[in-house]
Amino acid sequence: MEITFTPEAIAALVGFILMIVFAYFPGVRQWYAVLASEVKSYIMLGLLLLAELVISLLAYYQVITTVPPFNIMTALQIALALLVSNQPTYRLFPEAADVKALRLARDVVIAKKLVRRSG
Repeated sequence: MEITFTPEAIAALVGFILMIVFAYFPGVRQWYAVLASEVKSYIMLGLLLLAELVISLLAYYQVITTVPPFNIMTALQIALALLVSNQPTYRLFPEAADVKALRLARDVVIAKKLVRRSG
């Protein structure tokens, strides 16, 4: 039995692994939980773009074999696989209790700063 890893399959796996790391690895999830939403988005987008670049280069240089040969459509399919595997699965998995507490503490600090500015 032979298993073939297409660039899209590798991208889906990488996207899923990124989600697991940021949601469940204690040091990473706690650091990530207290970041502002925009910062989290930029970090995840940057990592997904980096994964896109690496997988596309591997496919382009035929380290990963693609049929038909690598082209712009393959690159778009890799990007889509990364996005589809990362975000929806992040929403499906339960949030750790310490992450909930850290996010609540972050929101309280932000609310206090806003009250000080307006008062």
